[in-house]
Amino acid sequence: MKKIEVTIRSDLKDAVVTAIKKNNVVGIDVSHIQGSKNPPLVGQYYGQDKIICVISESKLNDVLNSIANTACTNTIGDGKVFITTVDDSLNLCTKKYATMSI
Repeated sequence: MKKIEVTIRSDLKDAVVTAIKKNNVVGIDVSHIQGSKNPPLVGQYYGQDKIICVISESKLNDVLNSIANTACTNTIGDGKVFITTVDDSLNLCTKKYATMSI
């Protein structure tokens, strides 16, 4: 399983979520985040949105292509995608670890 964390321009959030869902992905989390530019400007932040989902490895390339095709405007600040491996999860109610299967 792979966890994808996408930071994107806020105005593209809905389009990127739609593109991800076209790959039969469910369980998508979206939040608003703030970042700072490099070099840092004290007290000045810019807003972006973060999309997080866990997908099967077989869907990885299709989902990444969908994100890139939708979110790329060819300008600085389009965002980034971070990919990590997920080995298992914890069900909070049953307190049992479970191997991920999506």
